[in-house]
Amino acid sequence: MLKERQRPKVSTETRPQQKQPLHRAVFKRVRQAIINNWQLKILSLLVALVVWGALISEDPNLTREKTFTDVPISITGVELLQRNGLIIVEGLEDLPPLRMRAQVPQKSYAAAIPANFSVRVDVSRITQAGEQTVPIQTLSTTTFGTVEWMSTNEIKVKVDEYITRRRVPVKLTKSGQTPEGYYSASTSADPNNVVISGPRSLVEKISTVSASYNPAQHDLTVGVQYSAVPFKLLAADGTEIKSNLISVTSENVLLDTLLVEQVIYPTKFADINLTGLLKGKVAEGYQVIKVTADPPQVRIAGNEDELASLKLLDLSSVIDVEGLSDTVIRALRVEKPQGVLHMSDNAVYVTVEIGPVVTNKGN
Repeated sequence: MLKERQRPKVSTETRPQQKQPLHRAVFKRVRQAIINNWQLKILSLLVALVVWGALISEDPNLTREKTFTDVPISITGVELLQRNGLIIVEGLEDLPPLRMRAQVPQKSYAAAIPANFSVRVDVSRITQAGEQTVPIQTLSTTTFGTVEWMSTNEIKVKVDEYITRRRVPVKLTKSGQTPEGYYSASTSADPNNVVISGPRSLVEKISTVSASYNPAQHDLTVGVQYSAVPFKLLAADGTEIKSNLISVTSENVLLDTLLVEQVIYPTKFADINLTGLLKGKVAEGYQVIKVTADPPQVRIAGNEDELASLKLLDLSSVIDVEGLSDTVIRALRVEKPQGVLHMSDNAVYVTVEIGPVVTNKGN
């Protein structure tokens, strides 16, 4: 009997699974993470971009070119130049604005403005009068960078000597009339002389300082009154000299007006006293018809108390009519009473009208 073929034993144990390579396992995990959490991954990408931008902006070696237009130029050293005896008379007025380019660090690009570069002209470096060329300077900093180009690099100016004249006289003139009922006396300007500084070419031409005041422009009151009036700088021929480079001072105080002091007095009209003015007798058959004064009244000014008691003004002399047969006219001086400061007329014309004696034939 044939032997029964022996069957191989089948193991019931499970075979261990073959392990995958490490790089495939990592790739698989990353792929699954991206597929399963894509919102988180986008957020991470954005965060990475922000961090990258921040790191780039903090790097001082990374710069960008920035262009500026209408850049103003500041002027420095003017006072120091004047102390050195010089002054710029032309070239600084209406300076055109600049155009410029600068290399600005990335982190300061948005904040950079022209003022950060201190575009300026330092005139204190000028050492002599005449035509001068002055460079335009800029400021370089690690924060805002460096200017690499400007539309112009210098300006041309004209320089004159800076001089000072002392005790230049003030001439005070009156324009217009004092309002009716008032008299202005003892008018004076403060100061009565000034100090003038500026370019030699202009200061040497100035002869006087002229100030004009008009009493009618003020509401006058009796007593001392002050008013500020403008003034002009005049040459010997009367031509006005104008320049903002000229300074007028008094005791180191810069002046733009002068102080005018006036003493205001009240006024009134007083009649001419014709009583007792004649002496002697006219010729036989003639008589004095009337005596008149021209003007018959004189306007006087003075202290209010003194004026209140004055009614008539006396004349300085009498008229001798001895033996006269014709009308005579004499100019006589008016006596100024005590307390009167001003009279509108110092003399009057007195007319003595003489005519024949008229008799009635019926008598």
